[in-house]
Parts: sequence; C-alpha cells; structure tokens
Amino acid sequence: MPPPSPSGGPYVPGMRRVVSASILLAVILLISWVGLRPPRPESVSAPPRAFSAERAIRFLGRILTDEQPHPVGSSANDAVRTRIIAELTNLGYQPQVQTALGCSEFGVCATVSNVVARLDGAGGTSGSQDAVLLSSHYDSVPAGPGYSDDGTSVGATLEIARALKTMPAPRNPVIFLIDDGEEAGLLGARAFVDSHPWASQVRAAVNLDARGTSGPSLMFETGSASEWAVGLYARGSRRPALSSIFYTVYKLLPNDTDFTIFKAAGYQGLNFAYIGDVAHYHTPLDNSASLTPASVQHQGENGLAAVTALANSDLSNPPQRDAVFFDVLGRRTIEWPARRSLPFALLIALLLGLEMAWMIHRKGMTVAEFLRGFLGWLGTIAITALLALLFVYLLRLAGAMPVAWVAHPLPLEICFWFLGIVVAMIHGVLLARKAGFWGLWSGAWVWWSLLSVLAAWLVPGVSYLFLLPVGTAALAGLMAFFGSAGESRGSLLVVLPPLAVAALVGFPVLLLLYSGLGNTSLVLIAVVLAGISTAAAPLSIDLRNDSGLRGFAFVATPIVAVAAAVFLAIVAPAYSAKAPERLNIEYWEDADASQSQWIIQPESGRLPEPIRVGAVFRPLDRGAFPWDGRPSFAAQAQDLDLQPPTFTVLESTPAGARRAYRTLLRSERGAPYAAVLFPPDAGIASVRIEDQPLTTGIPRDRRFLNGWSAYACAAMPPAGIEISFSLPVGKQVEVYAADKSYSLPSEGKFLVNSRPLTATPSQDGDVTIVTRRVQLIP
Repeated sequence: MPPPSPSGGPYVPGMRRVVSASILLAVILLISWVGLRPPRPESVSAPPRAFSAERAIRFLGRILTDEQPHPVGSSANDAVRTRIIAELTNLGYQPQVQTALGCSEFGVCATVSNVVARLDGAGGTSGSQDAVLLSSHYDSVPAGPGYSDDGTSVGATLEIARALKTMPAPRNPVIFLIDDGEEAGLLGARAFVDSHPWASQVRAAVNLDARGTSGPSLMFETGSASEWAVGLYARGSRRPALSSIFYTVYKLLPNDTDFTIFKAAGYQGLNFAYIGDVAHYHTPLDNSASLTPASVQHQGENGLAAVTALANSDLSNPPQRDAVFFDVLGRRTIEWPARRSLPFALLIALLLGLEMAWMIHRKGMTVAEFLRGFLGWLGTIAITALLALLFVYLLRLAGAMPVAWVAHPLPLEICFWFLGIVVAMIHGVLLARKAGFWGLWSGAWVWWSLLSVLAAWLVPGVSYLFLLPVGTAALAGLMAFFGSAGESRGSLLVVLPPLAVAALVGFPVLLLLYSGLGNTSLVLIAVVLAGISTAAAPLSIDLRNDSGLRGFAFVATPIVAVAAAVFLAIVAPAYSAKAPERLNIEYWEDADASQSQWIIQPESGRLPEPIRVGAVFRPLDRGAFPWDGRPSFAAQAQDLDLQPPTFTVLESTPAGARRAYRTLLRSERGAPYAAVLFPPDAGIASVRIEDQPLTTGIPRDRRFLNGWSAYACAAMPPAGIEISFSLPVGKQVEVYAADKSYSLPSEGKFLVNSRPLTATPSQDGDVTIVTRRVQLIP
C-alpha cells in the first residue's frame, strides 16, 4: 500500500493529476513560444516618437541599393558610407567621418572610416558631459550583402536618431557610431575607442547586431554594472527578451561583437541581436528577401528604449554590481542582485530540509523512500545524458546532422525534447512503488536545491533556473503539509506550482537553444527537459497504478514521438536552398612551386556530387596550407602566373639576443587582403603594423591557425603596409606572404556553376590566394 500523506489522509490515485500536469506543460509551451515572437512591425504612420520598422527599412533601402557585398576598403563600402552620411544630414545631424587605422587582437589591421554623429544633451555642447553611444556597423562580409548583419541595425540606428530628434533633449548626449571594419575584426570600434575625441566621454553603449535574419531581438550581453543597466532597460522596454543565462553562456563562446571593444574600454551598457535563420548568416542569403520586419521592429524598439533610458540617467558612477534577470513571456522583466542568490538558495535549502525531516518524522515518508527518490533523480539525469549522447552519435552516423545547423531542425528538437520526458516518465514509473509519491517529490527537489546553491555560488546568472522552482516547491510543501487539502488536492498543490514555474523559466531558454548553439545544444535540451519533468515524477505513481489503456497511452505517446522524430530527422534533407550548406571554393597559386590547386572546404566534410565530377579531387586531412587544420578537398588547377605578394626587408638591426626587422608587405596584383604568417616556433615578438603595436598571437587565434601567427591588412593600400617585429638570433625562419582577392579567376567558373543550390559561399566566399615563402636569417 502507498504511504499515507503527511496529514494522514487517504491516498487517492487518478489520471486526472497526470492529465492536469500534461495540459499545464502544453499551455506553458505554447505561451512561451508566443512570447518569443517579435512584435508587429509599425508602419510609416506610427507616431513620430515611436520606432517604425517600415521607416527603418526605407532608410535601409536607400543605403543598400543593391544586393552586393561591401567589405571594408571596397568601393561599394565607400558608396554605402556616403549614403549614410546623406541620411544623417537630412535628419538634421552633422555627421563626421573618422578615418583611422584599426587593429584587432588577432593581428588584422585596416584603415577604416567610421561615421559619427551627435545629439547634444540638455546641458548643451559641453565636451565634458558623460555620453551614451549607440553603435552598429555598415560593412559586410565579402560573401554577402549584409542586410540583417548589420544593415537592419544601421536602418534602426537612423530611425532611432530620427525619433530622438522629436523628443525633448535627453539629460546626456547621444553619440551615434556607425562603424566600419567590424567583420574584419571589430576594427572600427577599436579605432573609435583608441583615437576619437568623443570616446573618452562615453560611459554606456548600446550595440545592435544580428547573427541571422529573424527571431526576437535578444539582450544577450551586458557589462559589470548589469544590475544598473538591466534595471534601466527593463523600466522602458515594451517587449523585453533577455536572460542572464544568455550572458553566462555567451561568455563561454568564442564570439565577439563591437560591444567586446566597448566593455574592454570600460563602457557599461547593453548588446542586442536576433539569431533566427542562422543559415543565412554571412552568406548571400542575408539579403533583402530574407529580411524580417518584425525582427527589425523589435531590434529598434529595444535600441530606442535602452538609449532613452541610459541617456536620461546618471552615468557618472554606475554601481558595479551584477544582476540575475529574465523576462516573463516577453511582457516584463524580473531581476534581483546576483549577490542575493546564494543566501536565497541556502535559506530555501534549509526550509526544504526541515520539510523533509518533518515528513519523515510524521511517517509520511521513510528514509529508504527518500534515498530511492534521491538516487532515482540522479539516475534519470545520467540515463538521459547517456541516451542523448548515443542518439547524437547514431543520428550523425545516419547522416542526419552533417552540419552544425540543419535545414529542418524541428524533428531533432522534438526528438530530444521528448527523450528527456520519456526517461523521466519511465524512470518515475519504475521507482513509484518503492520510492512513493513523497520519496519522488523529496528526492527531486533536494537535487534542485543543491543545484540552486551551486549555481548561485558559481554561476549566479543561471541560478534563477533552479532557484525559483525549488523556492516554489518549498512554499507549496509548507501549504500542503500544514493545510487542510485532501491527498489528491494536496499532491497537486505540491506538484503543479513548482512544475509550472520550472516550465515558465525553462521553456523560453530551451526554445532558443537550437538557434543559438545548433546541434551542440541537443544533449543539453534533453537533460534540461528531463530535469523539468522530474518535477512531475511523483505523478508517475498514477501511471503505475493505472493498468488500463490510459496509463499505457501516456507512456507510449512520447516514445512514439521520439521514434517518429528520429525517422523524420534521418529522412529530412540536411540542407535546402533556403538553408544551404556552407561551401567555399578557393584557387591557390603557389608562386614558389609554380603550381596551382582548387581547394574546397564543405561544411559537412563531404564533396557534393556535381562538384566531384568537375575535377579530380583528393581529400586532405589537414588542409592545403600548413596553418589550416580543417579537412578539405584539392584538385590540380591551371597555373595562371599571377603576381605573388612581396615581403621586403627594409631594415634589419641587432637588438641583443634578437634581431629587429622593418618590412614592407605588398600585394603586387592589387588584392584587398594580404598577410604574413609565421610558424609556431618562430619566436616573433614586438609586432607593429604601421607603427601600431599588436598582440603576438593570442591562444585562441593560434589554435585556429594550427599554431601559426598571422599579421594582415584587410584593406591593403597599393603602396603596401609596414610591419616591424623581432626574432631570436641564430634561427632561420621561413614565413609565408599571402594575398587574397574575393573572387575566382574565370577558369573557376565551371566549379561555381556546379555548386548545387543547396550549397552557398560564406564569410570570405570564393577567393583567389597567391603565396610565396620568404627566408629570414636573424
């Protein structure tokens, strides 16, 4: 017989509790999905002080008049900049062009031309006023026209600039920075911070960017004064979409935006982006046809709300305190100081522990039942993780996940969502007889409590995911144990409220995980769903005690869903014309060997059949270049005798145990990009490009380049660039000089034509590379 309730009432099984929990989760999933939809775009007739996506898109249409890429240093980029200046001038601003050399921490430099304008604050034109920066970038990658990344943000910046002109002057000035060279390494932002006279006045920045072409505008990054910045934004935002989990996860990723530069300069503020349809990112599909007006509306509303709030606040000394924060269904923001999470978690853990002890004391649960529930929860999570890893392995083996983001991810997401539910449900049914209702309830929430304490201590930004459900469980337990509800009502009281809270805080994050992380998120999705499902594990006793068709159907339905999703994931095409595989074609001419090759690096690692028959390709495990560790395919190509780049030693002087060099790197054929690459053991130091000091290869960059160090110019002037450095004496060093142009010679047209519609160039796109080796003997 099942144990009595803490209040001594009879045990009343019933499928209505399971049905209630299932309906609750389905409703929360639906409203979570609706809450993530961006708002309806406003038309040109919107009030002057409101942000209008249609007005922003009209700005964008006048700026990007074609579907052509416009990377830094190109004539197309010059034309885009000219049109931006004209739009700002028409709005009544006096835009400036800041031309300066910008260099990244990865060793890439270029002369950039930032567009800067200013809206004076209520205090007038005093140069000593603290200011707010609104930033976006106007350059694109060489492979795509950049309508969403970051054209829509430029259009939003202009629309925000227009709207601010219709409002009373803000307390603090607003500086508009539409910068250049972001795609080449955040070069425009670096140049602004390093050399623009207004940079020293900036105290807070709002950055607008995109890593896709649709979805809600997410506030995914802030600074060390997040409690202050998020609080200001939350009070002015109409449709917030933010989470301290996003920021916590983003800090672990090798991703950067201009906001990275602003944070390093000491600016506080907020970073916004939308990330839906990531397959379009940095490809020709980031075009006007893929633009999503609702996303533009959300991005602009966020930017306007953030800038207005910051510009009317005290910027002099923001408190350096972190916050835990998240939005509730896109309607309001909940936040609290991060330092309070650990005391809250410890207090809740104490309360929950007392409830468990009271339950055991009143014979509502035995110690053995508690231990079975405790170990059962751990088993549920461990089994889910192992099964999810196995599913990922098998699905990859079956060809369902050849790329990081597949064209039709819904079957994969359904599979791993239901996998977590299936394991939690079956494990709960198996444990129900020996652990009982309260053993399953107690075991689950003790683990949740432990995780809330660990999260609050180590990663406070994630703590709310555990803290709010376990706090609700502890309060529900108090009411159930000391209230007058019967067993059936009392059990629903202790199960449904914490289950609902777990779903409310967990489902929005889970719905965004695949867009953010791709296939690497699938195991995490299954584990988190299993964790949420353990909140309903006590109701598994009803499934065990119902020997009829209803109980079987509840267990069988998610199992069938997993099986069907696996089948659909395997048969669904991994790529499509709207979500193609990334595949670049390179022509490489080795000037020293007078040999040339076609090089192809498909994202999937598999060469499409139409290209395979076009030439005799051989697989390369580590790439054609010594600094390229990625697998690729190579085929012999006609040697076109292109002029190789030159790397000339202008001056060489001894400097103790080292020798200092002053050199000139130049593309003789006028390629826009050129670099010199040093092998891993070169010992290079004191690197300067055009007299600007550079980092000598940060670890992340060196790992990407197989240990090599590269120093490059992304907008190579005809006269070349000077690079100075030093090397250890007594060791010969062979370096590579390389240049790159963003097109293929006409001889490569047959490969371009054979690329299937389900493949697309990305990032730099199809390129022509010419290299030569140079010996340095210090």
